Amino acid sequence: MGIRKHDIAKKQHRERSQPLERRRYGLLEKKKDYKLRSQDYHQKEARIKLLRRKANERNPDEFHHGMLSRKTNEKGILVAERGNEVLSNDAAKLLKTQDFGYVKTLSSVEAKKIEKLEADVLFEGEGKHTVFVDDEDSAKSFSALKYFDTDASMLYRRDNRLRKSQMDDLPNGPTKTTARKNEKQKLAKLKELEQRMNRQAELRKVQQEMDLQRELMKKGPKKKMVDREGNVTWKWKNVRKK
Repeated sequence: MGIRKHDIAKKQHRERSQPLERRRYGLLEKKKDYKLRSQDYHQKEARIKLLRRKANERNPDEFHHGMLSRKTNEKGILVAERGNEVLSNDAAKLLKTQDFGYVKTLSSVEAKKIEKLEADVLFEGEGKHTVFVDDEDSAKSFSALKYFDTDASMLYRRDNRLRKSQMDDLPNGPTKTTARKNEKQKLAKLKELEQRMNRQAELRKVQQEMDLQRELMKKGPKKKMVDREGNVTWKWKNVRKK
């Protein structure tokens, strides 16, 4: 019995991989990869050639009706419409009123937080602490450390002056680390207080601007006033009410 041609095992032809010394360049490009890259390059080249020809043959006086409904900016770039409907004057005033209420709520929340931080950080005694004694001998033998029952590091503190019994309850006693920690916490609160005060000032400016916009949307004669510094103000004419 003879051996047929198709019964013979064919040799496996495998594509060569990237050599080790060239592995930093990535995968080795195969012929199918080159064909795809070549086709993409020629397609882009033909597209650019077509666009250049159209630009050279373009008529500068060409007109079409789409020019009437579309606009371009100063650089000649087309500005597309967002498709939003124009609101009526009453609807716009209603939306501005809701925005004004939201900003006012944020401002009141900031005011409460500022008040709380001021109570925590800025609560310090003013003036001197006067202690009354019976006679001159008691005044001469008076000891502030014994009277206030505190440590020397806490004696001249106007706020949060701890007693010795309270210091003993601390894990490390009245150490410098505790004092530094308290100072860091106080500085952090002061920084937060400054940020919230700046935010409240910005919210007040926004409130004033929104209030002015709502007033300008109302009917009635008004005049725009500009001072020497360039500040803009509005003046409404007095109208007799019926």
